[in-house]
Amino acid sequence: MPTYTGTAGSPSRPNSTEIATAPASFVEILASLLDPDVAVVRLDTGSAGYPRTAGVFDAQGRAVRQPLAYRQAAARWIVQRFPGLDPRNVHELDLATGRLTAVAADATPMAA
Repeated sequence: MPTYTGTAGSPSRPNSTEIATAPASFVEILASLLDPDVAVVRLDTGSAGYPRTAGVFDAQGRAVRQPLAYRQAAARWIVQRFPGLDPRNVHELDLATGRLTAVAADATPMAA
């Protein structure tokens, strides 16, 4: 498994490109929907005709259990807030900083 120098809240991550920073109000509302342990929301790659969904992870990069409906809603809100996202790429939203990045599809979630 690759080792990352970045942490939740840090932009230094191999194979990632910062796309935008979400407004604090957006991040706050999104975070209130999710489990309090969630630090990173990771959008999967989209496939033709299917909506994207998201995985949610804590600051150590471990998956946090969250109902599918909540993860789908989180993905939909992020895609609506940032309409130009390429569905062929994986995207991560760091809830500590609001940074949205595109990452390599095979990379593990950002960990602290």
